[in-house]
Formats: sequence, structure tokens, C-alpha cells
Amino acid sequence: MYKMEINLSGQQRIFLFRGPGCRKAMFEWWRDHLQLAAAGEDIRSIRVWGTVGNKTDIVLEWPPVKSAGSGRARAQQRSRTGRRPGQ
Repeated sequence: MYKMEINLSGQQRIFLFRGPGCRKAMFEWWRDHLQLAAAGEDIRSIRVWGTVGNKTDIVLEWPPVKSAGSGRARAQQRSRTGRRPGQ
């Protein structure tokens, strides 16, 4: 099963793909929406999650998220107590 979340003009839209051929259908939607974004449509982000068994991972994300690299971004998120937000 795949779940696609699209932010279109600030409005979240969620699509589920499941059953035989769901991966192929999801990739077709992915390509179609990237083409719309390239043509100037107000698509702010697209995320796709894939579920296998009890494990869910982000499979695709647009625009790509920049990696933290050296870990500096994670260190900057720590508060004065040395803990990250939410701990």
C-alpha cells in the first residue's frame, strides 16, 4: 500500500494506492504531478509513504529534503538544557 500526500496551493490532498498494480499507479501519479509542478502548477510538496508488513517508510519526497550532513542542524535544535524539543 502507498499513501501520497500532495500540498496543492496550501491544501493537503491524500491519495491511497492499494491492491494489484498499486505501485505502477502511484508512480504514474508521481510523474504526472511532477510534470504539473514543472509546468507552473502551485504544488508545494509531494510525499509518498510505502507500507510493507508493519513498517512504513517515506519512499519519495519532492522537493528533496536537504540532508543535515555533519549533524550541525541537529545540534542547533537542542535547547539550553541540551535536550532536543519534545524530549
